[in-house]
Amino acid sequence: MRLASGAEALVARLISAEGVAGYGFSFAIEPAVARDMAGWDAYARARGAPLWRVLARRRTAEVPLERDETPALRPDWEAARRAIAERRDRILRVDPFAWGSLEIVQTLAASAAAYGTPMALLAPNAHPWEIAWCAALAGDGDRVIVRVAPPAPFVESPEEPGIGINWALEPAFARLSWLDESALRA
Repeated sequence: MRLASGAEALVARLISAEGVAGYGFSFAIEPAVARDMAGWDAYARARGAPLWRVLARRRTAEVPLERDETPALRPDWEAARRAIAERRDRILRVDPFAWGSLEIVQTLAASAAAYGTPMALLAPNAHPWEIAWCAALAGDGDRVIVRVAPPAPFVESPEEPGIGINWALEPAFARLSWLDESALRA
């Protein structure tokens, strides 16, 4: 899909076993990231809860949003393990889009928490969808970081079921045509 900025995004829709639709995206045109996100969106929607509450890593809807230009941890398990165990940084900077799945990001978060290290989740393009996804993954003490001046001092995760992304921020999303799922059952 073409974004209002002119950039492109790959948008995925997943229908869960319960028949609930979930949506995900990738600006890197990486289908695995978009599918993973869509699966978690459907999972949270099917449970009638926002993903940040389903993950139960934080108690409030508000997550600090800051500018931070320090490089994020590259997606390398051995390097991540060493960085966490050696407490190289006062905060673990993770680009969830580069690591690819919520499970991996949650494993990094649990590891960092075991060493008392908070996490910063990078929204690489500072797009509102990226910021919302990072906020959905954030735990208590974590923050969302962008490379430009942040639009606000915090981001608030909504209470609506799902991953908390306002898809209407991109007008082209409403014009996407999805295959009728009844055709898949035939």
